[in-house]
Amino acid sequence: MGADQSVRNILVVKLRTLGDVLTTFPLLRALKARHPAARLTFIADADYRDLLEPNPRVDAFWPHPVQTLRSQGAGYALKQHLGMIREIRRKSFDLYIDLYGSLRTALWGFMAGIPRRLGFDLRGRRHFYTQRIRAAHRYVVDLNLQFAQALGGAGGSNAMEFFVTPEDETRARAALQQQGWEPGRPFLTVSPGGGWPLKQWGAGRFGRVAGAIARTRQAQVVITGSQAEGPLMEQCATELKTPVIKLPGLPLRQVASVIKASRLFLGNDSGPKYFAEAFGVPTLICYGPTDFLNNNPQTPRNRALYHDAECRPCHSEHCSQARRVCLDDLTEREVQEAALALWDAR
Repeated sequence: MGADQSVRNILVVKLRTLGDVLTTFPLLRALKARHPAARLTFIADADYRDLLEPNPRVDAFWPHPVQTLRSQGAGYALKQHLGMIREIRRKSFDLYIDLYGSLRTALWGFMAGIPRRLGFDLRGRRHFYTQRIRAAHRYVVDLNLQFAQALGGAGGSNAMEFFVTPEDETRARAALQQQGWEPGRPFLTVSPGGGWPLKQWGAGRFGRVAGAIARTRQAQVVITGSQAEGPLMEQCATELKTPVIKLPGLPLRQVASVIKASRLFLGNDSGPKYFAEAFGVPTLICYGPTDFLNNNPQTPRNRALYHDAECRPCHSEHCSQARRVCLDDLTEREVQEAALALWDAR
């Protein structure tokens, strides 16, 4: 089916988190292919402006002030909520896609009077949409692409994509070189943090696995993370027993540029792994309470490792068992062997 010129003004909403925002990019590509003349506006937390600005599928970004809302209290939040509805109404959108699915975001499109509103078929929110999408248990990118299919399109490819600028890559190379990077020598990127602690396999364990790869494959190791993840990065580096490049707190597009240049990405179920997927970098992800079927593409290049347990996936921030079997029983030998296989295959 060809391009549809009837839709002129699209509003897409996906607030937090990093990974959740990134997994909307294939849908944005499909929407622009189906509605090439339409203007597409994206609402997300203000922290993710840098993710959307270089994306050629996005014509405008509206920041959602989540940090301010948390600090200012309920009165301010209500005022901001009503202001958002007024602004949405003023822009005369004709298509609303709510990928976040809260009562608040469901009300934005409904109270703004947008004629066509798509959202997940969830209790309490479903009545505010004109079309409802089944929240099926499947790879999250395919789940999002159902919105394009509901509009009459094929949905398009579920391949991830991300966009960095030449300046991003230049600054990333400079950051690497300042820490002793040897251009031309392959490296793996390790991201030992991400999400809540229960999701994390162990910074020291990642360090020992990365160190073994560095020694046996003459590789360099780069550790990335936010400033808040600095202690995890230090713990990972301490266990490496080999020279390491640490890059705490890089801007997200520079993190993506570093990962793009990697030969392998090793980490937990967290947002940065989607950068690797977008650039075709092999990934090895350790899964605990979250579901690899929902968060990992089913390709040989993207390996998911976990230790099976009756209670997983629980999606909880607190383990109800005496010990965290799903991740603690995933051995370093298993991870190292899988990582070396991916490294050698590349």
